[in-house]
Amino acid sequence: MREARFGVVVINWNGADDTIASLSSLLSADPRPAHVVVVDNGSSDDSVARLRGWSGINASGATEIAPSGIATADGAGWFTLIIADRNLGFSSGNNIGLRMLAEHTDATHFLLLNNDAMVAPDFFAQVTGAICETPDAGLLGALVYRHPERNEIWFAGAVEARWRALILHRTDPPETQAPYATTFVTGCAMVISRDLYDAEGGLAEVYNPIYWEDADYSCRACTQGWRAVIIPRAHVYHRVGASGAGEAFTPRTAFAQNRNRVIYVRRNYRGLDRVMALSYLVATKPTRALVELARGRRAIGSAIFRGFWEGITQRLA
Repeated sequence: MREARFGVVVINWNGADDTIASLSSLLSADPRPAHVVVVDNGSSDDSVARLRGWSGINASGATEIAPSGIATADGAGWFTLIIADRNLGFSSGNNIGLRMLAEHTDATHFLLLNNDAMVAPDFFAQVTGAICETPDAGLLGALVYRHPERNEIWFAGAVEARWRALILHRTDPPETQAPYATTFVTGCAMVISRDLYDAEGGLAEVYNPIYWEDADYSCRACTQGWRAVIIPRAHVYHRVGASGAGEAFTPRTAFAQNRNRVIYVRRNYRGLDRVMALSYLVATKPTRALVELARGRRAIGSAIFRGFWEGITQRLA
């Protein structure tokens, strides 16, 4: 088996403070990843200037390109900054970074890391050990703790309630320190083997700007026979929601979650699972929208229904 070599993709959008904290954790890791790619998703603040400043101090030989320049890039050093001219969304932004790593590095595994997440110093050592234990794993996840408390588990794997189209995080401490099976790996810290990437490609961009793309990728991988595992000894610390709308249920969040939940079912479920999940959503989402309207939360109610309806009616490629 080849020695594991890691490339990391981090998406930044008007979040330089979090992104620099994330990058600093990668810089301090022992061992470090072989390559780090930051995709700036059209930030309108001073993010690009601050990332340039950070790389100038911490990453000599850093390169900077536009997404259109990936094909002709002259390799990749430790740090690459890709600057998009607009917000491409989570899936498209990560796919740009994945393409850079796949075409210009010899990385065997790609880590998608939220910009509001930090890895423990021994993260890559623990993942390498797990890869040796489970060399057939195509998708690997870590224990994700809430930051800054770092004493509460936010993600330790998940179970899928298919007839309700729900992904339910496990949050109890695992009973083993050995890698264990899961059907879902969160996009907050998702390790993708090159073999899986070469076979299945990147994230589905129909979910842009955000939500459910990690569930889709996990489902696709498991459906195609790839093994997915959680590595209890590999730890990530996540400032939950800092990269989006926090944990508040905003109209933007309501629209995207409801739209993409329906799209996820339409793309991935078959037979009785599909019938039951869509029936559940048809029965509950309009009702939830009416409840929100009755509570005086017109924007939330409207967003729930519009998201649900677009998920039902949107033509899928």
